[in-house]
Amino acid sequence: MVRTKIKWKFVILINIILFSVFTKSLPIERVTQNLEVANSNTVFTDTEFSQLPVIVVSDPIDNDPVTTTEALIPLNGDTGGLDTNATGISNALFRNIRPGQDARQYSVAITINGRSFDGRAVIQVRLTDATREDPLAFHVEDLNILSVRTGIFTEVNAIAADFNVDDGILEIEPQQEATNYIVVIEYTGSLDGAVGLYEGDFNGVNYLAMNLHATNARRVFPCMDELTEASTISFTFNNIPYNNIVMNSRLEDNSANQFRPLQNPASLWGMVAHNFNNINNPTANVQLHARPGVSNQENQASVAINYYFNNLEEWTSKTYTEIVLDQDGRMLVIALPDIHKDWYALSTVCIWEPYVLMDRIHSVKQRKEALIEISEAMTRQWFGYVIHPENWRFQWVVTGLSSYAAFDLNREFQSTPGNTDVTLIDFNTIFVSDVIQEALYRDAYAVAQPLEPADNLFDEDAIRDHIYGLKLLKYKAPALMWMMNLILGSEERDFIKSAAQILVNSRSLETVNSLFFVDAINSDWLTLGNGRVGDVEEFLEPWIQTNGYPAIHVGLRQGGVILTQERFGFSSRDQVNYEVPITWTSSINPNFEMDNVRSIQMTDGTMTINVPLGDEDFVLFNIQGQGYYRVNYDVALWERIIEALEDPDQRERIHPLNRATLVDDALNLARAGMLDYEFAFQVVLSMEHEIEYPVWKAFVRNMNFLRKRLVAYIDDEDDLDPDIYLRMVRRTVGRVEREIGFYPEFSATATEPSMEALTRGLVMDHACRANYQPCIAAAVDWFYDPDIRDSRVVNPNIPHEIRPAVYCTMVREGDDQVLNALYERLDIESVLPWSTEEKNRIFAAVAESSYANAQIAMNFISSRTDAIRRAYGGEEKLEELIWILTENMADGDLSGDFNIWVTSTNSDLDDSELTALRANAIVRENLAWDAAHMEYVYEWIDDNDAPTLAASLMLILSMYLLTVFNR
Repeated sequence: MVRTKIKWKFVILINIILFSVFTKSLPIERVTQNLEVANSNTVFTDTEFSQLPVIVVSDPIDNDPVTTTEALIPLNGDTGGLDTNATGISNALFRNIRPGQDARQYSVAITINGRSFDGRAVIQVRLTDATREDPLAFHVEDLNILSVRTGIFTEVNAIAADFNVDDGILEIEPQQEATNYIVVIEYTGSLDGAVGLYEGDFNGVNYLAMNLHATNARRVFPCMDELTEASTISFTFNNIPYNNIVMNSRLEDNSANQFRPLQNPASLWGMVAHNFNNINNPTANVQLHARPGVSNQENQASVAINYYFNNLEEWTSKTYTEIVLDQDGRMLVIALPDIHKDWYALSTVCIWEPYVLMDRIHSVKQRKEALIEISEAMTRQWFGYVIHPENWRFQWVVTGLSSYAAFDLNREFQSTPGNTDVTLIDFNTIFVSDVIQEALYRDAYAVAQPLEPADNLFDEDAIRDHIYGLKLLKYKAPALMWMMNLILGSEERDFIKSAAQILVNSRSLETVNSLFFVDAINSDWLTLGNGRVGDVEEFLEPWIQTNGYPAIHVGLRQGGVILTQERFGFSSRDQVNYEVPITWTSSINPNFEMDNVRSIQMTDGTMTINVPLGDEDFVLFNIQGQGYYRVNYDVALWERIIEALEDPDQRERIHPLNRATLVDDALNLARAGMLDYEFAFQVVLSMEHEIEYPVWKAFVRNMNFLRKRLVAYIDDEDDLDPDIYLRMVRRTVGRVEREIGFYPEFSATATEPSMEALTRGLVMDHACRANYQPCIAAAVDWFYDPDIRDSRVVNPNIPHEIRPAVYCTMVREGDDQVLNALYERLDIESVLPWSTEEKNRIFAAVAESSYANAQIAMNFISSRTDAIRRAYGGEEKLEELIWILTENMADGDLSGDFNIWVTSTNSDLDDSELTALRANAIVRENLAWDAAHMEYVYEWIDDNDAPTLAASLMLILSMYLLTVFNR
């Protein structure tokens, strides 16, 4: 097992997230509530919850400790027989749960009964003549079936029927043989678990919610629960203990609890019953609701919602209030205080509270993520509800269009022509750094899912894995659509947008698939396109039906360069040829503008480009990093590029997004064994001249992988330098420290550029984690209140952007005085108890904070898997935690523990086993990297450490003097 000690400081680490950029927006009354874990003998208070990893962790496995992992974990990137293109452990090729059966209409009545509910479903069923002798079948999950009656055509003469529930399937044997049935089912269910129909709870504020996406309808009523079953469904809710109840449709006339039927798949229904306040009406037909006690924090969200709503109607060419007859008519944006999940239901747009409510002075990171979350939640009313996938394998179409529209709106919202407001966020940069490059990173793993799996998806675990596993759909689908826009269109013509409008209006309230998407593009493109692609469907096929993507190799030749391609991945995979959009510029006459980004040449194999290059000239491909591929260069070209990056003047001539792409490509090419780390690290060390956010984002994303593994590596050997990674930070952070600094101005009128604030928060957090002393000195200086002499009180005015770095640093570096001050600050903030979502983020903060805490998180989840599943929000949230753990299993010991857990017969993973096995394949792929590269990486850094100690000491001294004078 892993060798480590549980440090007493760990308890405070859990609290750090409460001071992060996503803390609750207003102080709330501190109430100690019990966190009851269903069907568990243990009940924890929220105070005790913070100590769970310390108190309850026991050996998660009964087996003897593992002394070697070689037998368990191959070191060659092998995925252990796991099909990397698998869509599920089992994947039936049937259309729905019971071929030959249609559920024409559902009438569902739900009666709330404490923490449970009683249900009555009346279902109109029609069978084909060929299947009328077979049992009826419906999905049920976590429902207790009490009785079943069947009648022919009407309920009047319905009589008891035999039934059986096995593995989530309700089979019914009617006593009469018929083609048309009325089926009446009585049942009960639970409101626990934040899945399906549940009771939300935060600090005494309760509400009732129903979110049936993606396959949660079966947890609320017996149903077919298939995307192609656009049945007419009506709901009645009884004994609702709240003043307001809203869902997709309007209430029936003269009724307070019965809603009008709509025809759509069960997965698209949602409901919220609450006593929240209508805190604002951002625009006509849009209401914003939040829990009592919060006010004057909705300004940012209200302005954004107003912009998105009015521009979405124009963007989609579809008026919101006319989506479907009998819809509610309003868009009700509801700030949920306790959980963050995607909502696709009409009218109920539920978003986690910190994305909607924020202090007047807040972090740019919070605003950035809030704008993305709000815009995507609103676009799903069109892309996801108005059009929905024919099968879950086509979810990429609606996910891609939703995110594509959201980012398009955000670009316009935050970059009004002529506006010089530096507080606006550059969403073109955010899209490249946080979407395209994030997708490229995740898509490089061998087990990454193709955007469109080969077979239809019906199993719940496979559906969740496809939609949420690695979160690849969220990033890759819009990244690919953006690249298609650049290839197919022009500045004046966006064929993705026009295709979205065609689908939303021609297939309103109907299903879509990849071919519908292609047809929608072709309807305009065939007559107005630029001819770069011969056939859109053929172009698209390899990009969506395989994982990975191409890496373009640029080789010098007489008179220019020659381009070849190979399929990229962190481990080897079969070759696939892609049609790749090539954009380029040279150092002779550099042009990084959008007109050159759109100046595209296509290649599906080898390509030569004639460009006269002198002995020091170079070319750069994939301008602004807008294409979904990586670029590698000959050694001679890398040397010339690195020389330019090391020269501050020449560096500035390269667009920041291309500098970011060079860092991102170099480190990932080296990780895949396609480039020597010698060149990747030379690119990295040129960061000493860098202050731009996208370049540092690429640096931190990829260097974090190395940092975690270097820490684990040096822990194994006593004679290795414990500051090996710190050397890289010392050599790269210089310009950020000089020009941006660790001391942002803090005032109500401060107008610091938003992108600069993002850079500081990112770099300071990374540098402090690496034990960089000037950063630590700044954190110490920020920590205590400067207005109180001999202060032992936490500074309430620490800028939001750097709070994570300050608190994390003080927890690591401080003593009992620091801990006491933090506890006192917790009392002032009164942020307990923690919400369901915060528990997930606390877990993530712990797992990512250090090697020792990664082990604690590993032991915690493996020893209490089922309790965590129920307390944290169901399988989807448990699987989020599994993916978080995956990136933090930094050596053979941790990887071995992870492997033992996920392959154990008593792991309690249940329906999350598929996700865990895929995650385990990633852990083993990363371990293969360890065996191939770790020793070389350490030795290169050790052998190439520049003499920067004196400069570092001067910076420490300057930080010390600044601290003294600030006192």
